[in-house]
Amino acid sequence: MKKQCLVIGLGIFGMSVAKKLSEEGVDVLAIDKDMRLVERASKFVNKALCLNINSLDAFNNLPMDSFDIAVVGIGENVPVSILTCLALKETKIKYIIAKGGDKLHKEVLEKLDIDEIILPEEYLGIMTAENIVNNKFKKEEKDK
Repeated sequence: MKKQCLVIGLGIFGMSVAKKLSEEGVDVLAIDKDMRLVERASKFVNKALCLNINSLDAFNNLPMDSFDIAVVGIGENVPVSILTCLALKETKIKYIIAKGGDKLHKEVLEKLDIDEIILPEEYLGIMTAENIVNNKFKKEEKDK
């Protein structure tokens, strides 16, 4: 059976996750409050919805038990991110990944027992340093 993933928040992070998952054959439901972003995602995901997550009841009309994983890509609006994660914890979704905006946001998400919390800038900084240490550059260094 194919994996099914819910992606909430279609900023740069969420859109990238939704697109890559779709390319890899995962069924994706993408959600955002901005219709322009929903329309953009609808070109490559299985389904995209315009939905404003503003209460714990926001997911009542969605088949939440059909999703294996949820990705919360809301990092800048901390209260909405926390509310979204709290609502998802009340569903039957087995694994929740959330983008953290900063260390304090991450600490709150940890207290909600979110399965995986990603700080994108920190992660990219680590990956960049690892690439430098391991000489993994996109272009070969030019001879001096």
